[in-house]
Amino acid sequence: MNVSVVTPALNELATIQDLVDSLLSQTVLPTEIVVADGGSTDGTRQLLDDLAEAHPRLRVVDGPGGISENRNAAIEAAGHEIVACIDAGCTAEPDWLEKITAPFARGEDWVSGFYLPRGESLRSTCAGLALMSVREEVNPDHITPPGASQAFRRKLWRRVGGFPEGMGAAEDTLFGERARAAGFKPFFEGEALIHWRPPDGLGSMVRKAFRWGIGDGAAGLRAGAYTRILFGYWGSVIAALASAWFAWWLPPIVLVPLIVTVVRRTRLKYRWADGVGKYLLIPIAHTLQLLSQSLGWLIGSRRT
Repeated sequence: MNVSVVTPALNELATIQDLVDSLLSQTVLPTEIVVADGGSTDGTRQLLDDLAEAHPRLRVVDGPGGISENRNAAIEAAGHEIVACIDAGCTAEPDWLEKITAPFARGEDWVSGFYLPRGESLRSTCAGLALMSVREEVNPDHITPPGASQAFRRKLWRRVGGFPEGMGAAEDTLFGERARAAGFKPFFEGEALIHWRPPDGLGSMVRKAFRWGIGDGAAGLRAGAYTRILFGYWGSVIAALASAWFAWWLPPIVLVPLIVTVVRRTRLKYRWADGVGKYLLIPIAHTLQLLSQSLGWLIGSRRT
């Protein structure tokens, strides 16, 4: 099976070689790797050109700059019908490509892989676990394939007009919604794993979640889910603060429903982190992530 692996890149000098090395070490090698560099200024392009000279499977093309624009440029330049997507800053498990492409032999048109955060500290890993679902939380019938771990036939990409351009975030979500609306349904292959670099800590995570929320709001995505978060999470926090005017002991009581919700929604994440600190960091990160992302969505939705 001929497969093109595509990657958008912009100023990824610190990570791009690890990605290329992981792709060149697959149990089933890609027929080609196409990286669209969007005008890097940190030496990424020179490194890619050097790697391409050493590895004939790697091709480097010019990209317009944005993540969707670069990804579309790489797909446009790809030479094969089946395309697998992975992002710079990530690395692939050795059998990622084998597992994410196997369903095409059974007639699938679109396959979702999955991802794991690989942080350099417990705080970083917990931040990543808060930002993303873990496999046990996925409903295969409703998954939206992540931009960094999915594969499809080019006819799907053409049908939906490519990845939506001009977006700073949520482009893969909108691409997925358009593909579903066009009649495509992704097959979930949870063993096709990539590793991605999560934010360094909770502060970086909050900023990233806020940007993602703005992207979702500007694109008109997930209004129902964000509305429930605004009422459930922000409503609980505001109610707790207001109750403090009446009695100092009321806020903990008011927060009980929120605490129960947080425990329920984080219970499946703990096995993916090490260290006892995860039992404190994961629920805190989860709460901060939803508060910041929902606030970003509220702001982004007002800009449309």
